Amino acid sequence: MKFPKWKKKKIICAVFAAAAIAAALAWKIKWDGDQLEVTFYHVESDKILNGFRVVQLSDLHLSDLHLKEFGEKNQELVERVRRLKPDIIAVTGDMNMVRNDDCHVVLELCAQLTQISDVYYVMGNHEFVDFADRKTDIAKDIEETGVRLLTNESEKVTVNGSLIEIGGLVNEPANYEKRGGKKFMDKFMDDSCFKLLLVHYPEYFLDGIEDLPIDLALCGHAHGGIIRIPFVGGVYAGEQGFFPELTEGMHELGNSTVIVSRGLGNSHKIPRINNKPELVVIDVNWY
Repeated sequence: MKFPKWKKKKIICAVFAAAAIAAALAWKIKWDGDQLEVTFYHVESDKILNGFRVVQLSDLHLSDLHLKEFGEKNQELVERVRRLKPDIIAVTGDMNMVRNDDCHVVLELCAQLTQISDVYYVMGNHEFVDFADRKTDIAKDIEETGVRLLTNESEKVTVNGSLIEIGGLVNEPANYEKRGGKKFMDKFMDDSCFKLLLVHYPEYFLDGIEDLPIDLALCGHAHGGIIRIPFVGGVYAGEQGFFPELTEGMHELGNSTVIVSRGLGNSHKIPRINNKPELVVIDVNWY
């Protein structure tokens, strides 16, 4: 089939335009993926005498085969955390890739973070498969870096004169009772001190523990909805489906204040679009 010259020119122009748009999009995806965005939140509580700062990291998905670093050995990420001067560093899971037996890049990052502040870590679905199903040494290896790994358990600490209890709830909501989550949460909520809960899955607060009076819960997992559309939000999250409700930001859900991190990396074949990696900073009673 032969096209007139004017139509050939239009086709050629359209092909070049499509190629240019694709190249620009690829460049933007690469550029955005290297831009570490810091988001600040402020939470007030009558239970806190003096303010404290939490820096949250989530969903970096590091492995030798899936290496996403911010500077060599994550030096840029570590330095950003250091400059923020956190009282607590909270890691909300999926820092590794599932079924990857070489976690040295995650462990190196953990060891560096412990030089800045106390680090509390709750496993996401990627770590939990290796820990509970594959029976690897991932939990022991993380703890040997100096990180406090919370596996359906909590620890009371005094920060700037205020007593807080930091808890880690593991595994997906479907196994809440089977994996001991409910038993842990009943004990965790037993007294009235400030409750800081680290839980990888924000879906717990759609149907599960939203009625518990948790002062501050930090979550990840949703990756910001992977592709973010202006004025609409995230497009897809695994457990929530299309146009999910909880992909980023601070939410008042039931009796809890919930902050969802967009995370730092990606485990999907679909790239993050309009969705920069995020480091979350929460100031409790303090600016």
